[in-house]
Amino acid sequence: MSGLRGDGLTRLGARIRHHRQQLGLTLVEVAGQAGISQPFLSQIERGKAAPSMSTLEGLAHALGTTQAHLLEAVDSVDPTSGGPGGPAGDSTAAGDSTSSTGGHVDVRRASEGAVLTRAEGTVGGHTRLLPGGPNDTQFLEFVETNHVPGRFFEHPGREWVYVTRGTVLLEVGESLSRLEAGDVARYDGTLPHRWYVPEGGQACLIVARPG
Repeated sequence: MSGLRGDGLTRLGARIRHHRQQLGLTLVEVAGQAGISQPFLSQIERGKAAPSMSTLEGLAHALGTTQAHLLEAVDSVDPTSGGPGGPAGDSTAAGDSTSSTGGHVDVRRASEGAVLTRAEGTVGGHTRLLPGGPNDTQFLEFVETNHVPGRFFEHPGREWVYVTRGTVLLEVGESLSRLEAGDVARYDGTLPHRWYVPEGGQACLIVARPG
């Protein structure tokens, strides 16, 4: 089940529609490339339906962007609102603290952040967008139970994968690597790549990629 609220769905839909219109593509064209129906895509763009993780992957592929970039729209907030987790000025509720030098600590609780399931009605894990890093680096947390290899992805820049739990099978180009908890992999994102877990297993990994 998706963890997106109505306002987040509206922002996500608006970003998807913006990319589609910038590319001059119709609903039918993007829906076909993403493997979904045109009415479902229309509902997503209007914030009336929540895409699964696999649907968002397909849309990102069709729009020439990344899943993380689309998810960023969900966590976009008015800076005067105090951000997700609490009202402005409520550092306890938000999990934030300020040092004597005026530094700000951005804490994302385990229960916070946009969460998407792998696919509706199937067991396949979920992904969560984490706060970004320097130079707009994107961080995502994946909980994987999917043992069926999906489509390959390609994007500019280098990608970094750190396995925190379980075993991950990583394919990059013609290479297949078995990653265990604590292992780190880096590779050129322009090479076709994908990951999955051995049948019956579950893994958690953190992925960092350029913004």
